[in-house]
Amino acid sequence: MRSGVAAHPYRFGGGADDALFADREWGRAHGLQRSRNRAAAFARELELDLEGLRARAPTTIIVAGSKGKGTAATYASATLAAAGLRVGTLTSPGLRSNRERIRVSGRAVSPTAYAALVDRVGSALATPGRPLPDDGYLSPTGLFTLAAVRHFLDAACDAWVLEAGMGGASDEVSLFAARVVALTSIFGEHLGIIGNSVGDIAREKLGVVSDETEAVVTQPQAEPAAASVLREESLRTTVRMVRDDEVDGVPWPPALVGLNARLGVAAARELLGDATTHVDPAALRETLASVALPGRMSTHQRGAQTWFVDAATNARAASAALRWSCESGGGPDTVLACIPDGKDAAGVRSALESANVVPVRTDAAHLAFSGWSGPLPSLREIDLDTVGPRVLALGTVHFMGDVLELLDVDTECSFRC
Repeated sequence: MRSGVAAHPYRFGGGADDALFADREWGRAHGLQRSRNRAAAFARELELDLEGLRARAPTTIIVAGSKGKGTAATYASATLAAAGLRVGTLTSPGLRSNRERIRVSGRAVSPTAYAALVDRVGSALATPGRPLPDDGYLSPTGLFTLAAVRHFLDAACDAWVLEAGMGGASDEVSLFAARVVALTSIFGEHLGIIGNSVGDIAREKLGVVSDETEAVVTQPQAEPAAASVLREESLRTTVRMVRDDEVDGVPWPPALVGLNARLGVAAARELLGDATTHVDPAALRETLASVALPGRMSTHQRGAQTWFVDAATNARAASAALRWSCESGGGPDTVLACIPDGKDAAGVRSALESANVVPVRTDAAHLAFSGWSGPLPSLREIDLDTVGPRVLALGTVHFMGDVLELLDVDTECSFRC
């Protein structure tokens, strides 16, 4: 029983993912916050021995940062797969399906396996007589993390790549240990939520570094405060900057996506250590060339229209995406921008001031759009036949899911399976 609030009935509404979201919805209704402590206790219900699992650190990468984590995680996983390892990958959120959050060797968990996994979580939540700490709720991100690790163990994965959620130390991914931490760029996203300054956010992100961590592989940090925190970390842990020539002969993605891709490869090579020399260079190049990143500077067709799609939510990323689309044969006729509260709406508006911008919303219940004037239309409420032959779509990963669903883009396999 929770103190001060009614006990959670754990009655699910029948949706495929209900069990993974019910605790959050109930907890928020009672003014509670996400609880890493509660997640640690619930791990036992999934037969996860967190202390024992720290022995998996030598075969684990944790990816943290403010942007580009999914790209880095995918390229790290592809590199490990090219080395002959069966690799489990956790990313967040999914694009067209939440199944995509959990992958083995690049392929999303099957509908049957996913249903069984969700049922296992739901059954554990509904089992009476097993009280959990009442200091908050189980977040969906945390439950997906625990479910993914459970699946990776059952699937006998040789290596894990785990993407942190919004934070680091406070994120449930920090319940596990990694030999290598991959750090993408850090900036002032979620200020006031996970930190009151860029320096605070950097310290929170680096909270995934543990006693078992031997190296942090990072991009150069453009924010001085983040760079300063990283220098502090280098006094305790080996810190290596990504090189431009991590692998020769690979058709890297453009701009910022390419930086994150190189980071993932560098982190995997760090994990492999001396075993890197035994990886067939041709096989590695072929696997990396097969990586598909829908929604990360990807191009798709809708009839005669060309869509340029990127999960850009800050000024730097929006500028890079606009340049990329312009370099592909001329500027976009319309930019569809989905930038909710908590993201850099003002910066994106400034970066796109020369473009014809149509602000839009997504129907994700946890997102608000008060930074834009007036109510915003959703993608399905726009007459897309009138937006011109070249469309740039920018915004959150949830919005990327809406766009990729509209364009019917295959998101099942992230690299050659």
